[in-house]
Amino acid sequence: MIERVSVQDRDLLGRLSVYFDSINLRLREGQGWLIFNADRQRSGRIGRFIGDRLREYRPLMSFYIVPWRDFALNAYVLKVELPSSAPQDGIAPADSRQQQEYAIAGRVSQDMYYQMRYCDLFVLSGMDPTYPHELEAGFRSLGRGAGGQVWERFFHKLYDTCLIAL
Repeated sequence: MIERVSVQDRDLLGRLSVYFDSINLRLREGQGWLIFNADRQRSGRIGRFIGDRLREYRPLMSFYIVPWRDFALNAYVLKVELPSSAPQDGIAPADSRQQQEYAIAGRVSQDMYYQMRYCDLFVLSGMDPTYPHELEAGFRSLGRGAGGQVWERFFHKLYDTCLIAL
């Protein structure tokens, strides 16, 4: 099987193995990984490898692996859909079944949010913006009031604390 793995992946998986051998120290230091140029197949291989290695540390360490699509959908439900569908003060909900479904969606989304926020290691996979600088543009629009430095601070913090594989 090793013959079928590219040199790039062998190198990455070797470096990830060293990372996981001292995962507790790495997490205390806040050190993580950013992996670029991973097509769907490669991303799946790397994700399975990371998941397998993290399961070795259960229950001593909590982790949450979530695809970008699920992360974005959860953020949308929590920040946009549920608040906009909340009943107005003094107005009774029109459809009790619909309100029950929204309550379930709210609980599921809130549970997912807490799992992501409070786990020891959070893995976000498949992040693939439509345009190369879409993420940067989004940060720049958020940072207009803060002197436009949000993206630079975010990028440099990630760069300083992460091992980057291209």
